[in-house]
Amino acid sequence: MSAVVLYGPPTAGKDTVTAALCSADPRFKLVSKLKHGTGRSDGYRFVTADELEDLRRRGRIVVETPRYGNVYAVDHLSLTQPQEQGLVPVTHIGNVTDMRTLLDRTRATPWLRVLLWVPRNVCKERSGERGDTDTPKRLAAWDETAQDVLGSDVRDLFDLVVRTDRTDPATAAEQIAHALVEAPDVVSREDLLAALGLDPGRHGSHQSASARRG
Repeated sequence: MSAVVLYGPPTAGKDTVTAALCSADPRFKLVSKLKHGTGRSDGYRFVTADELEDLRRRGRIVVETPRYGNVYAVDHLSLTQPQEQGLVPVTHIGNVTDMRTLLDRTRATPWLRVLLWVPRNVCKERSGERGDTDTPKRLAAWDETAQDVLGSDVRDLFDLVVRTDRTDPATAAEQIAHALVEAPDVVSREDLLAALGLDPGRHGSHQSASARRG
């Protein structure tokens, strides 16, 4: 495997675990996503609408996602160039559809597919602790992610599940680095839902109004 994709809801630790990976082994390299919009810039490369459209026309956009009033996208070169240099690109994905689009459009890349997870109450606590001004949006995104997992075909989609409310970043990074070499068996849907503590009936009530309208 030569690349890592991390999927998970807000505050699950995608940034923190990526930082731990890069600190433990310099071969890991965070893929800077393209961002058109406003807000924080860490981990992103801002582009104008014209620049984004130009990349679309040139077939450079692997996947793009509208969220929080912004557009986030992955440039194909941001994945291939690190691999050509012997590095391991690490990218973040927020929904199953985008995950499958990424995998489908980069079939030549052997991905390690990792799901990072925290329960909803931990998401709320972490969002408050880091000073988010849009915690309700983060919780709505958590709800959407939970429904995404429950309502999508996640069979054979993930190689590794890490509960970051039970695992510190350094240990999570070690597990990912080990799995990158060992190529673990894929996680079944039943084991996945059990690991996440998700139940269709119980978590359906937490679905956000925006998700229900969508």
